[in-house]
Amino acid sequence: MPPLMAHMARRHRGPMYRVGDTRASGHIVTYLIGADATAPLIAVHATCRAGMGWAELPLPQVAKLVEQLRGLLKQAGGQQGADDE
Repeated sequence: MPPLMAHMARRHRGPMYRVGDTRASGHIVTYLIGADATAPLIAVHATCRAGMGWAELPLPQVAKLVEQLRGLLKQAGGQQGADDE
């Protein structure tokens, strides 16, 4: 990981974050990538027993995803402000 091609002029910027257990149901990996001539993107990789999927999201889409996940946490009775982790 990541499945970036050699001809792409992008690179990691900052740490990679992993959530989940690779041997159990799967895991999610997120990291920041960027190119000198374009806006930064957040890469999200999700794996499970059925396979793997990934997306590169611009920052406005990432913000929307975070809002949706916080809403789901609130509905499930979890901590809404889990920014400390």
